[in-house]
Amino acid sequence: MQGNVVQGRIIWLEPKQAVPCLLNGIEAGVLGGLAMMALLVSGSLWRGDPWWMPSNLLGTTFYGARALSIGPGRATLSGCALHIFIAGLIGAAFGLLCGGIQRRHRLVLLGTLAGLISHGLADAMLWPKINPLVPLYSIQPATLLSHALFGVCLGYMARTFPVAPAQMAPPDLALAEAKAEWDGVK
Repeated sequence: MQGNVVQGRIIWLEPKQAVPCLLNGIEAGVLGGLAMMALLVSGSLWRGDPWWMPSNLLGTTFYGARALSIGPGRATLSGCALHIFIAGLIGAAFGLLCGGIQRRHRLVLLGTLAGLISHGLADAMLWPKINPLVPLYSIQPATLLSHALFGVCLGYMARTFPVAPAQMAPPDLALAEAKAEWDGVK
């Protein structure tokens, strides 16, 4: 079971609530990843680089540094696939952690923070171990803005899969039920 802290209380998500939150998060992550890639391609074109450069940069994870000098092809597809996969994973984690939050402006703020934090963590921990070329050759203003856009997309999680509200019994009712069960045991 997954929990959220709301006003100082931990509200645990039941499995029937966690699955829709997970699916909503994956959907938001994939759509945010597509928006992020569109912004990165726009930034690449703005600089005068070819449109496939951001995807090929991620494709160097599989094809090495030669992917930067070739045109669109397998490296481009594998870079896009890696990007969408990572964005979906981040979206899934965000959906599980923040899927129970109902206020849209709070979700957008948390999503933007999650996007910017994921940028920092990826540059500090993920890419140096997997592919050190990514932080070296990425276009920094566009990359940071694209992560912020990704986070905003996370905050606008579509409620495609309905999430049932958490069932919390009032303290008096829960106490009365517990007392009735105790009386029935005697």
